[in-house]
This record gives sequence, C-alpha cells and structure tokens, in this order.
Amino acid sequence: MGKVRIGILGGGYWGKNVLRSFSSMEEVEVKILCDPNPDSLQELRESFPSLELIDKPEALLRSDGIEGVAIVTPPSLHASPAKEALRSGKHVFVEKPMAMSLEEGEELVRMAEEGGRVLFVDETFLYDPALRMVKEMIKGGEIGEVYHLLLQRLGMGRIRCESNVWWNSAPHDLSILRYLLERPVRSISVKGYTYLQEGLQDMVWGDLELEDGVSAWVHLSWYHPISTASLVVVGSRGSIFYEGRFAKRKVALYRHQLGSPPKKMVGGIPSPNLIPARSHCEREITDFGPPEPLFASCEAFIKAVREGMDAPSLGRYSLETLKVLDAGARSLGRGGERVRL
Repeated sequence: MGKVRIGILGGGYWGKNVLRSFSSMEEVEVKILCDPNPDSLQELRESFPSLELIDKPEALLRSDGIEGVAIVTPPSLHASPAKEALRSGKHVFVEKPMAMSLEEGEELVRMAEEGGRVLFVDETFLYDPALRMVKEMIKGGEIGEVYHLLLQRLGMGRIRCESNVWWNSAPHDLSILRYLLERPVRSISVKGYTYLQEGLQDMVWGDLELEDGVSAWVHLSWYHPISTASLVVVGSRGSIFYEGRFAKRKVALYRHQLGSPPKKMVGGIPSPNLIPARSHCEREITDFGPPEPLFASCEAFIKAVREGMDAPSLGRYSLETLKVLDAGARSLGRGGERVRL
C-alpha cells in the first residue's frame, strides 16, 4: 500500500505542529502546504525546503496530487474548505469544531458519507492515553456511580480575534465529556463575559444536565493567570483528577471517606449537625509513554483512510459535540437561557 499523500491548509502555530506530526509518519507524504500569509510561508520554506508552498487555498483543495486535506485554520474557516475538499473527492482532517453551526456540520457528515470519504475532526484530547486511563477507571467502577464533572480550560496566551472562547475552547471539553460518559446532554445553560474584545466573550461558564441526572460544569477563560486543562469526575466512591496540559499531564484517583447522616434531631436541628467527609489520593500517575496526543490523532486519521479504522472523532461522532456547542451558543446569545437538546 502506497503512502497517503496529503496537503495542509494553514501554516500557523498549530498548522506547524500538524505538519511535523504527519511528516514524521512513514506512511504519509505531505505534498503541499497552503497559507495566504507570506511570513508563514517563508518560515516554513526554511524548515521544510522540499515542501511545495502555495498561497491559494483553491489550488490545494482541488489538487489531483493529494488524497487528503488537513484544515488547520481559525474555527470560522473550517466548514467552507472542508466542503470544497469533500466535493473534490478528498478525505478531510479538520480542526475542531468542524463547523460553527449544526446545519453545516450535518451537511459535512452527509457529504462524507455519500462520497465514501473520511471526515475526521482533530479532537486531540481523545487520543491522550491519560484520558483513556480515566475512561477505563470510570467504566471499571473505580469511583462508583458518576455524579458530577468539572472541566476547566483556563489561561493566557493566544487569544482569537474572530471567534469567542466558547467556539475555540469548549469543543475540547465537550468532546471529552462525550468520550468519557457516552450519554447525551439533555440541556445546557451558558453565560459569558466580555472583557478584552467587544462582542467576543473571553470568559464563559456552562451548566450542563446529562442523562441519568449527571451534572457537568464547563469553565473557560482567556483571562486567567494560571493555565490548566483539567477535569474532575466526582463519583459515589471517589473522584478522578486529570490534567491535560501536555507538560503537566497527570491522573490521580481520590478515595472518599464519608460518614452517615444524623439519625436524631435536637431542638429541630440534626444531631450531630455534620457529616464527616475526607478524601485521600490513592494513586497518582504521571508517565503515560508515547505517543503524544496530536501524533496519535494524525495516526488515527491515516488508519481510517487506509484501513477503514473506526476512531472516536470521526465526523459522525463529533457531530454530537457540535449539537451541544450549537445549543450552548444559542444559550449564550440569550443571556444564559437554558436550552434543551
């Protein structure tokens, strides 16, 4: 089986990472990279002298010399080139979210299925072996019945100027939620605050209700001094903590020690008027081995193309994430009104 020839649309910060990941795979040949920014092209020309560099997206999307396209552009520029690539018979690797409306996402999934092409969304964290460990702990009953999840993606750094923190950061956390629990979101309320750019929320708080009474909170901010991409899963027998920042990755299992509710009343007050509650860290893991999540994501795309391998972020699965994103955006636009899915 020959190499999969791909082109990349977008040579910015994350585009360079995607390029390096695909270029390091023996079964892949990166033929073309397109970016309209001449400075990005010049920088890439020095690092990848044999790579064909162009500045016209149409030439890449319609090229007969490639089988797949990786779209690594800002969120608002995902759907249109993905449609064009699928129309041209290409397999598509697209950054999250695949589109900024549910209707466009459904159209992309339909086009991929009708054309027999792979539509793959780079929900990178789903390929982190640390998160896979969290999923196995939950499924194995390590913390008993799941009650609540808190997902936080906070920090300062690259702040988008064309879309808000919900569309940029929530896709990570909503895909993690979908991957871990495999149960639908029933309703969502999202409130946001604008401090840095008029009309673009840079701090968002989401309150989600899932099937079977599970609750989840999502906290996102571009204006926070401490960087974290963390998750806490609270259960009846314990909790799991996950830190997803690559340099600080960690999974910790906490065991709960809870007393019993009081059985008598004194003067209308429960006696004793407290329930003792403690927790201790039973296990902490920091070594998850290779590969890094982005490489594993790129590898899953290539295996889907070559072998038809199923992957957790194929378009038909990621569409569930987009449904929640879309509902959350509607709630955000209505000042936090709860939206039912």
